[in-house]
Amino acid sequence: MSQARILIVTQPRSPVRHRLRARISALGLDKELGGRLFSPDNWHQTWCGPFDSGQETRLALLAAGNAVQAAQLKAFELSFNRVRGEEGERIHWSLCTRGRPEPFNQLLTTLQTELKSHGFKDGGHRPHITISYGALHALPTRHIDPVDWLIDEIQLVERTGTGKQLRYQVLHRWPLASGSPPRPQQLRLFH
Repeated sequence: MSQARILIVTQPRSPVRHRLRARISALGLDKELGGRLFSPDNWHQTWCGPFDSGQETRLALLAAGNAVQAAQLKAFELSFNRVRGEEGERIHWSLCTRGRPEPFNQLLTTLQTELKSHGFKDGGHRPHITISYGALHALPTRHIDPVDWLIDEIQLVERTGTGKQLRYQVLHRWPLASGSPPRPQQLRLFH
């Protein structure tokens, strides 16, 4: 991971991150993971990527983010209600959501369609936050009290460094549209 990579993500703000961290701590999973716990400051929902950083890639990801904004996709919630660890090439432990909301799929499809038009293929993203990319063993599903997270923007970030030096720098942000239209009495304020 030493080469710079860029991706589109949403990072939880501090209050959500703290509630999620508290749920993990209550189960003792942070202590069990120790240094294998992915820094909560870097927790995120990935929408597309990561891709090698470069001008062509950056332009394609900017176009994808602009397509989301042009589509006026609405903000929505993800509700995290469990933690589990899956075996694969590496063992990932993740916070998982209750269901897969349709707005999640709309956002993902909009990004992937635009990226495809620029010659980039991406896929396989699901609602989750990885808390460890290198756990020592699988983790059966553990339920937590739900934590709701309002997804109200997406961010183009560049990932640099490795290990404790890993950083995500926000290069661009796109807000999602407000979830509800203004009430009629609010509209009069703008006339």
